[in-house]
Amino acid sequence: MKSVDEKLFHLLVSSVKDYSIVLIDPNGHVLSWNEGAEHIKGYKAHEVIGRHISIFYKQDDNERLQLRHNLNQALKNGMYESEGWRVRKDGSVFWANVVFTTLYNDAGHLIGFAKVTRDITGQKLNEQKAADENARLERQLKANTDKIIANEVRFRELIEHSYDGYSLFNRDMKTIYRSRSSERINGWTYTDREAENIMAILHPDDVPLMQKGLPELLEHPEKTILFTVRIRHKLGHYIWVQGIFTNMLADKHIGAIICNFRDITEQKKAEEEREKMTADLLRRNQDLEQFAYMVSHNLRAPVANIAGLNTLLQDNEPDAAEHEHTLQALARSVNHLDQVIIDMNNILQVGSAANQQYEVVSIPVLIEDIMEGIRCMANESNLTIHQNLHPGGEVRTIKSYLYSILQNLIVNSIKYRRTGTNPVINISSHLTGKQLTLRFEDNGKGIDLYKYGSQVFGPYKRFDQSVDGKGLGLFMVKTQTERMGGTIKIESEVGVGTTFVITLPVEE
Repeated sequence: MKSVDEKLFHLLVSSVKDYSIVLIDPNGHVLSWNEGAEHIKGYKAHEVIGRHISIFYKQDDNERLQLRHNLNQALKNGMYESEGWRVRKDGSVFWANVVFTTLYNDAGHLIGFAKVTRDITGQKLNEQKAADENARLERQLKANTDKIIANEVRFRELIEHSYDGYSLFNRDMKTIYRSRSSERINGWTYTDREAENIMAILHPDDVPLMQKGLPELLEHPEKTILFTVRIRHKLGHYIWVQGIFTNMLADKHIGAIICNFRDITEQKKAEEEREKMTADLLRRNQDLEQFAYMVSHNLRAPVANIAGLNTLLQDNEPDAAEHEHTLQALARSVNHLDQVIIDMNNILQVGSAANQQYEVVSIPVLIEDIMEGIRCMANESNLTIHQNLHPGGEVRTIKSYLYSILQNLIVNSIKYRRTGTNPVINISSHLTGKQLTLRFEDNGKGIDLYKYGSQVFGPYKRFDQSVDGKGLGLFMVKTQTERMGGTIKIESEVGVGTTFVITLPVEE
């Protein structure tokens, strides 16, 4: 280091009152004394210059060793900072922050040390007071919890024999009590994890979830938080647990965070297996749809060819009259087969809602378009439609699906009207956020749901043979509703009418 001009040093530090700034020789004897040193330690300059700085340390072997250690560290590193109790002239002590800095002359020879001392007794006492208060609160919390557990014998017996696990945590989320059922679930005893935070056994992927929820739990007394996480079993593997935290820290009779939980590992495994099976089923279903589409597409040409050949036979074969009955039966069979192929194509064209375009649709306009398409049928039956729709009647959805759903329901209401009664349909809607609820009511024949309830939405299911149809209408309605992620419910009474309640997800 650069040499130090002692006179300049005295000029700079002599008037500093909040810091004791002194020079000491290499052996630890005081060479200079400023006003701050007098203020902090009580000595006048003439009383202390020339004396060894050991007078500021407690007179025991440990303190002497500490002094030598401080000087050695300063020599080794050029500077050394430490804290400890120091002694004033009157014998009182204070907590000091001390920095030793080595000083060298221009020739590089050690000429002593600069020693700067601050009195931080107030800060130290505050820290100690805070530490004592925290310790007292911890002791009080532990004492209160022990008292609760000791006094509530019946409660203990109840939770000890419960299927669920019960644990109590302090504010730091360290365990202060664990039930036997808790040990049965994850293998850990209270003494195994007495000093560990709950985070220590969480699966790494679930730690952020718990870190997000716990601060909110701690800030609000009586707050509850549901959780589903993985925790490490004592044997090393992870198990799924589901439970609830309840903040009862403010309750003087409990003073803890209560956690009750249960092992849902097998349930989770079943869910994962079910999801896997569902994904496999969807894939197989897609493969089957592609195969069915290919078959139906490839059948149309040969069926049309057979129908053409049959017509050719009827028109040109000399002996056709003799086989007229057979040829007509063949024509009916070919037409029926062709209709089956058309029906199959209609079902396949339902497609996936994920591939459809969402757009703003006016339900009143959609119903008007449907009525235009079935005008003759509607006029013949004297159909009346009443609408009670949500404000504006607009919704952002898949237009082709909604059109098909309403068309099939309206046509069914006309076809299955009661004899001698004009069909009346009431259509109402309610839009909440991203969900549309449609209620479709008619006054038709109704369906015996006790008898046919499980078949009502099946393909080719007809419950009134006196009415023309293929039995695909309600099947298409349910299929398209579910492809959009919606649900459909039916209420019906024979001789009164039928009500369909459809919920559909929509875009805001």
